[in-house]
Amino acid sequence: NDVIAIVPAGGRSRRMGDRVAAGGKAALPFGDDTMLARVCRVLLAEAGRVVVVAAKDQPLPPLPAGVEITRDTTPDCGPLSALRDGLASALAQGPRPAIAVLCSCDVPGLAPRVVQLLIRKARASAASWIVPLVGGHPQVLVSAVTAKGFTQILSEATSLLKSPRALVEAIQAEDEEAVLFLTEAELGTVDPTLASFADVDTPDDLAKAWPSTT
Repeated sequence: NDVIAIVPAGGRSRRMGDRVAAGGKAALPFGDDTMLARVCRVLLAEAGRVVVVAAKDQPLPPLPAGVEITRDTTPDCGPLSALRDGLASALAQGPRPAIAVLCSCDVPGLAPRVVQLLIRKARASAASWIVPLVGGHPQVLVSAVTAKGFTQILSEATSLLKSPRALVEAIQAEDEEAVLFLTEAELGTVDPTLASFADVDTPDDLAKAWPSTT
């Protein structure tokens, strides 16, 4: 119950072209589910609360019971502002969590064991942010933040709206031990194909993740 999950879902999904309607990638069918609902189900199994951050007038697909919905306060400013809004909403409406798992809505291959690993590392580490490193790139949108990092997201997100990675880099520049990176070898023990980090940005990405969609 001391873990929450925050899911930014309000992106415009421009690279999907005419495959998406007003609901964006969040509403795309994925098997018998939608991408957003699929991600939320995985997170609900590991976190006490799941907060979806949607655009102001964005229609959302049916979601599992218990998922909370909040709306962007700074439209079109990217996932970092959505993380800020989701965290602020969660803190305002419930007990203060110890850990926040951050996950985009477009990783339908998210493995429960990856979420478990993030939470386990966050509990054991003194770091502010637990960030997988895949292909040499920080996967900030499948990561975990401890209570130490909440203030940094809430206070610095406004000045670093371009990229969550920019905030991680700024935090690491101040204190190298504030960010704990998880290696591919470590991640591979819980997700051998690293499918948890294969985000769906284009129709080709969707076809690779779920061939029956083509």
